[in-house]
Amino acid sequence: MTAATIWQEVEFGSYGADLPVWVELASEEGGPVAELGAGAGRVSVHLAGHGHEVIALERDLDLIRELEELAIERGVSLSVVAADLASPDELRLPVRPALAIGPLHVIQILDPASRPALFGRLASLMAPGGTLALTVVDESTLLTSGAASTQILPDMREMDGWVYSSEPLWVQVGDDALTVRRLRESVSPDGGMERDIHDEILNRVDPDTLEREAAVAGFRPAGRRQISSGESEADSTLVLLEAPS
Repeated sequence: MTAATIWQEVEFGSYGADLPVWVELASEEGGPVAELGAGAGRVSVHLAGHGHEVIALERDLDLIRELEELAIERGVSLSVVAADLASPDELRLPVRPALAIGPLHVIQILDPASRPALFGRLASLMAPGGTLALTVVDESTLLTSGAASTQILPDMREMDGWVYSSEPLWVQVGDDALTVRRLRESVSPDGGMERDIHDEILNRVDPDTLEREAAVAGFRPAGRRQISSGESEADSTLVLLEAPS
């Protein structure tokens, strides 16, 4: 496993607070589901396991390999598309999804300047009247959840004799971005330790802004939902948008 796949598994592999919401939405739409930025397959493989037709979009080839191996391990089938959301004009899908989802604030990882083009491309690719569902950080819960505290227990995994730990240190709220700093530690089977500081940058965007940007491409606001992540993490707001008919 590469560093990217290891740390995605360590930091997000056990997160499951959003999974019931994705299953519910997929069941309501009743058609193909496209996951934007599928990573190592946490959500896509879960949905495929519930019998849904899934198209997983991911740009990182190492994560794609991990996703495909996970699908084989779970005995499910899905379509994988190597795609960079920052280059939406090049995006091609095998079917028109009735539902497109962006878990784990993937829309906030994307350069804000790329969002309008992505909305425009999705409007042409999705099934008429389909649903685009995107999560953003609920910033009102950053402090009340303890997400900015140094007392949060680290995420930990043991893989192939190595022990990996990722401890959230703080969240910095800037004018344009949230910076999540983590201390990553790797302990080898013989006891050797490596330490690294990793910053995850999330571009700040609120639900109202997403709805306005998407409206330019023909999407209509279709409601919002709250995803509670527990006491130690900030919650997410799920923004629902109806694709042009």
